[in-house]
Amino acid sequence: MAARVIDLAAGRRTVAVMRNLYAVLPCVAAGGLVLAACSVTYGNKAVASASSYEGLKPGRATKADVYETLGQPSDVLEMEKGVLWTYRYRKAKNNLVGNIPLFGVGLIAGGKNGDVYTVLVLFDRKGVLLSRTADRRKLYTSNLASLKRSVDDMMEDNSSHRRVEAEMKKIGKPFSEEAARESRLLESSLD
Repeated sequence: MAARVIDLAAGRRTVAVMRNLYAVLPCVAAGGLVLAACSVTYGNKAVASASSYEGLKPGRATKADVYETLGQPSDVLEMEKGVLWTYRYRKAKNNLVGNIPLFGVGLIAGGKNGDVYTVLVLFDRKGVLLSRTADRRKLYTSNLASLKRSVDDMMEDNSSHRRVEAEMKKIGKPFSEEAARESRLLESSLD
């Protein structure tokens, strides 16, 4: 009789666990779909809209004007004709595979699909706008590759960070460490 009572109790627990499992599985599936729809953004959102910078006219706009319109650049490079400022923005969504938590499948096979917006602004030696160009392209980034780039990035020097900081000092504008870190994350995702 005691063995039968134990079996009935075990059976009731099994039924209760199965009921809970059936209640939890739809929630887990819905959570996975929500995660799959998550988006990630890096960089300067103003770069994604031409209306934010179309008023910057070559021959008239200065470095100060561009800074007031678009903020701190992602990178600054000395060129033969002058100085090139780079602005970037990335918006990406996780793909569905990236959210599978079992056995690292999401890390190995998952990734992000999205768009990268780039605005290049070239100034002459006097700091007057010579030209500006804009580009948008699709980009897929593997989660595993992103992880490797992040680790590699921690080991590398941060020359773009120093170039932007020096340029901001030259033109008397504030330098944002946070914007520089975000730019660095974005640039490492483009390799």
